[in-house]
Amino acid sequence: MFEFSMDAHMHFDLYENRDEVLEYIESKKSYTIAVTNLPELFQKYYKKYADKKFVKIALGFHPELVEEYKYQQRLFHHLVDETRFIGEIGLDFSNASDKNKNRQIEVFQNILSWCTDKKKILSVHSRAASRETISTLEGFNGKVILHWYSGRIVDLETAISRGYYLSVNHQMLESKRGRNIVNKLPVDRILIESDAPFTKGMKSEYQLNFNGKVYLYLANRYNQEIDIVKRKIKANFAEVLK
Repeated sequence: MFEFSMDAHMHFDLYENRDEVLEYIESKKSYTIAVTNLPELFQKYYKKYADKKFVKIALGFHPELVEEYKYQQRLFHHLVDETRFIGEIGLDFSNASDKNKNRQIEVFQNILSWCTDKKKILSVHSRAASRETISTLEGFNGKVILHWYSGRIVDLETAISRGYYLSVNHQMLESKRGRNIVNKLPVDRILIESDAPFTKGMKSEYQLNFNGKVYLYLANRYNQEIDIVKRKIKANFAEVLK
């Protein structure tokens, strides 16, 4: 049986036993993008865990935090060349005032300008803001992964046409809307994520069984053997890393 595990979006630093989590990932040889929510958190961890082969720490600035921590824009800019991996970034208008929405867009635009022409890989949040997220991303020339996408289908179609990837987690498969989104994805645009510890079964312990759940769904969806799906997901991730 062919084995390939990955996690395109997880929050290792939100586990109290984060060292054990990273050692587990390394032992399982699971290719992982470990996002952060603030530049200061990336700064805290990226050198400490720079020796990891399978875990890459990403520089992030979560959209729900940009107003409270707006002073960290300068730190983000200072750190942006320390890693190819950027996330979690993007927009979240689910509980945002007009002022906050404008601040989020401003910060997101700045981040994209700092990442242009640098072969960056972005993990992008777009909750309740798919139209604005896709609009702001227009013209960006790095790799884009839309994390746990839940937005409009018309924006999804635009994202696919631009060659963006979407990272799918097991919880998406439990809702009709989530399945509808996944079912519209070309197989060569799919990656797997957990968004741990925020998804079901991941709060207290990080395990890789979410991979199997997503693989099984995709195998049934595309009427393919699981090993073929695994090889395709691995090929997709290899394309992201080029």
